[in-house]
Amino acid sequence: MKTKQRVFLVAGLAAALLATTAISAPRAPRGDAMLPPTAAELGLTKAHAKSWDALRTDAVALRQLGRDDLQDGFLAFRSLLNEPSPDLRGFSEESQRKVDAHMAEARALRDRQLDLYESLSPDEQARVRAAMAQRLDRFAKLRERLAGFMAPQA
Repeated sequence: MKTKQRVFLVAGLAAALLATTAISAPRAPRGDAMLPPTAAELGLTKAHAKSWDALRTDAVALRQLGRDDLQDGFLAFRSLLNEPSPDLRGFSEESQRKVDAHMAEARALRDRQLDLYESLSPDEQARVRAAMAQRLDRFAKLRERLAGFMAPQA
């Protein structure tokens, strides 16, 4: 792949990660508005509450790790662009390795979440689905606001 194309690929990947992070970012004034609800908010039984909250904590930590990696990647890429002969291939490969590792962790977490969901009672599953639907609605509203900011001005 040509160097110019690789730069665009890396920049596109960085933009996609930034968009993903922005969409999942908490909004003020309630900082946890975009997070999954707690077990107490869902009314889960004690048998499932501890597992739910542990998975919720893992999800928050994974999201923060992704944000930190993204910020570090932007700083490193910006610094790399100031070099007279940057190793864009090396940067691209390292960035891809980090993205792949993060995605593998996210898939493993999702599988654990699905295992827990499948162990819930039908009533608890219904409450979880309702909470997921509310969260998707909040994401859709945020996406619409972001699209409004990015729309060309007349």
